[in-house]
Amino acid sequence: MISSNEAIEIREILQQLVRDFGLLQREGSECCGITVLQSHIIYELDKNPRISLIDLAEKLSMDTGMLSRQINKVVELGYVSRTPDPNDRRYVVLLLTEKGQVKANEISGQMNQYIGQILGFIPNDKQNQVIDSLQILLSAMKMNDGSGSGCCTTK
Repeated sequence: MISSNEAIEIREILQQLVRDFGLLQREGSECCGITVLQSHIIYELDKNPRISLIDLAEKLSMDTGMLSRQINKVVELGYVSRTPDPNDRRYVVLLLTEKGQVKANEISGQMNQYIGQILGFIPNDKQNQVIDSLQILLSAMKMNDGSGSGCCTTK
């Protein structure tokens, strides 16, 4: 069990990371001409082509109604196409268009450059340690099924 002071320190570190990374995403996305949420949609569609709206909503931890409205916007921008699922006509699959793929590559390039700059400030012999620690933290957060105490548990 960790002490109260350790819990406070971890919370402060995580909140600062979220803030700093969120600011980066906002700035990075604005210079690409899209919102943070739209950049997340494009990122996930780049990783998971031909995904359904329901599966994408699960990956983004979003309500399908809210996500559907955002999908409409990226479709209007020409970044995403919707096509009927060949296995079940009641569903549609989402796919990046050629323009969407260009946008995904642009965002990815900017993010990779930024992450590279950050890692450049970490000594070479510690970089893998940072990556391993982040993977352990993410894995532990995924193991949490939301049954923890309090209102701030992760799912």
